[in-house]
Amino acid sequence: MTSIPFWFIQIIGLVGSVIAITSLQSGSRKKILSLQVVCCVLWVVHYGLLGAWTGALINCLGLGRAVVCSCNDRKWAKSPLWLVFFLVCYAVSPLLTWDGPHCLLLGGAMMMTTVALWVHDMRLTRLLFLLNSPLVLLYNLIARSYSCAAIEVVALASFALAVWRFDIHKQLCKS
Repeated sequence: MTSIPFWFIQIIGLVGSVIAITSLQSGSRKKILSLQVVCCVLWVVHYGLLGAWTGALINCLGLGRAVVCSCNDRKWAKSPLWLVFFLVCYAVSPLLTWDGPHCLLLGGAMMMTTVALWVHDMRLTRLLFLLNSPLVLLYNLIARSYSCAAIEVVALASFALAVWRFDIHKQLCKS
């Protein structure tokens, strides 16, 4: 274990989580992806200091994923092989850092997030973020990432609000 105080480790995770939940309210794919990079760096540090190696490894992959997804309108990053590559990496990561079945929760959640960031359909992006939130919440509780677990409850509400604002409410207003 590290000599860094537990509360400080929790603050690092909290900052990443606050950035993550506010990013979806922007409605801009580019901004969401840029903020994902910042979140991933903070979460790698946070989970690494907690000794939650699945969380640390998965967020390292998240850095690469965010770069590729932000460029997937360019030829080099457009190939669906990138999507397959990241999905396989997220499926394998929990097995490489196995600390119990809870590791699979984060792997599954990040697979949903990967598809969410890959597609250019903001409605599907928001829905997949909403669906991955309970899995991340459970992983965080088990990994002792209490600040991230607490904010994940807020994130769940934020994702639901984004789905309501941009998808459901908009459709109701059109009819």
